[in-house]
Amino acid sequence: MTWPPGRVALVSLDVGYTLGEPAGPTITQRLVALSPLPAAQAKKVAQQHLHTARSRDTTAVARTCAALRIPPDAFPHDHQPPEFCWWDGVVEAVAALARVVPVVTMSNVTRWDERPGDVAARFAPHLAAHYPSWRLGFAKPDPRALRAVAAQHRLPAGQLVHVGDAFDYDVRGALAAGARAVWITPDPAPAARLPAACRRRVMAVADLRAAIDFLLTATTSPRATRSRT
Repeated sequence: MTWPPGRVALVSLDVGYTLGEPAGPTITQRLVALSPLPAAQAKKVAQQHLHTARSRDTTAVARTCAALRIPPDAFPHDHQPPEFCWWDGVVEAVAALARVVPVVTMSNVTRWDERPGDVAARFAPHLAAHYPSWRLGFAKPDPRALRAVAAQHRLPAGQLVHVGDAFDYDVRGALAAGARAVWITPDPAPAARLPAACRRRVMAVADLRAAIDFLLTATTSPRATRSRT
């Protein structure tokens, strides 16, 4: 896969399973286990209805339960956000990247699961911003999610690169928004099945360190420098 020329003015990083993982089940995972729908379908339904709810309101709960075909009284109102386990080296990796290009984080996360201040505190002062889906009002792969982030920084989506581990959410969401993607994966085969024009906007790498190294090279190469000037 080849990387197209052009300015990289902003990098957005997925959080879950890109920078770390929750130590316990999320509310989405609990709801998927309760739903009679196939797990992949139930996950998409929960994200559509719950990940963009701006508060823990009863309307969002009722809508989610109906879509998942579970009784409203089965909703886990007692849910507490699990601790988040950050992977070794992520702060140093983000800091290195932030020295050459602004970095933000964006995550598909419900209002029920986000621990206020966790992301900002962990990566301060290296992050330009953190964008959870419940605050954006859009969840990946909805292209409006990345477009909203680009607009917040007064940039066209084409100057944004999104880094994440989920092909259907991170990669497809970035491509649909007109952005580029760095996909962290042990198996780049799905990217090879994309149309040629899309493949040129995706770089598959083995891990976060490789993603950071690639982006450091992409943003400091002579070609990138000429694009910026």
